[in-house]
Amino acid sequence: MIRMTLLAMLILVSAAARAEEPKAALPDAPAAKIVEAPKATPEAAPARTPDSEAKAPAAKAGESRAYVDTAITFLKALTHSSRPGEEGELAWAAARANAADAVTLTVGGKNVALDLAGKKSDARLVRFHKLSTLRDGAAVKGVTLESLEVRMGSEAYSGKATVHMDEKDGKWLVTAVEVE
Repeated sequence: MIRMTLLAMLILVSAAARAEEPKAALPDAPAAKIVEAPKATPEAAPARTPDSEAKAPAAKAGESRAYVDTAITFLKALTHSSRPGEEGELAWAAARANAADAVTLTVGGKNVALDLAGKKSDARLVRFHKLSTLRDGAAVKGVTLESLEVRMGSEAYSGKATVHMDEKDGKWLVTAVEVE
């Protein structure tokens, strides 16, 4: 019994001693060669025409889509606008910065007051998910949401939604939100 205890202690002590030993430095990796990309020549690049730019997809994977960022920022801001204090103030400011002067909110066929400048709304956005681009041909018109939940007083509405947007001076702005 004593032998087994001593053997177990010896194994634990040797394992602890090995864990504290400094590891040998790794040998230096060979320096990677820097290869310059060939310079682009006008003959190598395909000519861009207005027709080819119109046929090209609006955004490739990995590129930013400003209209999506604007829609998400606006929707998150409306979601947080009911918070008290500074958080609510920042949310109203973010909503106003990403919206046109007048935004129409339509819930179930009824227009709801949405006063971004006055920081007042009869509706409160609760949650949203699954955003997709809304297009008319190649032109982006806004985004659609698979589900958007809105509370008006004690009533809750949820359904598919459309966020209509316009681009002005290179900046996307929300102009209307419709909930089915």
